[in-house]
Amino acid sequence: MTVLQPHVRENDLSFEEVIAANEKKILNLLYGMTGDYHLAQDLAQETFLRAFKAFHTFAGKAAVSTWLYRIAVNVALDYQRKGFVRSEQPVEQIAEVRGEDTCAQDPDKSCQKRAIRDILFASIARLPEQQREVYILREINGCSTKEVAEILGCSSAMVKWRLYKARLALKKILQQEHSYKKAGVFRLSSHGIE
Repeated sequence: MTVLQPHVRENDLSFEEVIAANEKKILNLLYGMTGDYHLAQDLAQETFLRAFKAFHTFAGKAAVSTWLYRIAVNVALDYQRKGFVRSEQPVEQIAEVRGEDTCAQDPDKSCQKRAIRDILFASIARLPEQQREVYILREINGCSTKEVAEILGCSSAMVKWRLYKARLALKKILQQEHSYKKAGVFRLSSHGIE
């Protein structure tokens, strides 16, 4: 993974560096939107293909990552609008997305984290589309409210409202469907369950 140096602006990177710096977050976004790991891989490839074709026109008014997120959201929406059925599969390969060794060091703790993660991602995939987009961008990929608003083309207030509704809906799904009350304190991020 490419780590951005403080003196290097994201917009000055080569396209290969842009892909390396954003690949996992784009895949997480698409995986959360579709609920299908293999479909997310295909849509990520389509995202980077579209970005490559338009890279020379990128004006730099926003961060490259914001521009890529917008392309990824559009790719996923285009796919869904074409009438394809969204597959709701359990999240079996999310560890591969994150580069985790699932049950290596502390098997009990790692497997418990994987089970919680699987339940969470399956539940996130059930959120309404607009809530799911905001939740993944803000909570999992760590985008700021302003960045999410730019990516989705809506106001910051709307982002906050959708995030609030997504959190409520996710809590309800987890409580009803998985008899989840409180599995300890954890945080879901782009690096996995912490």
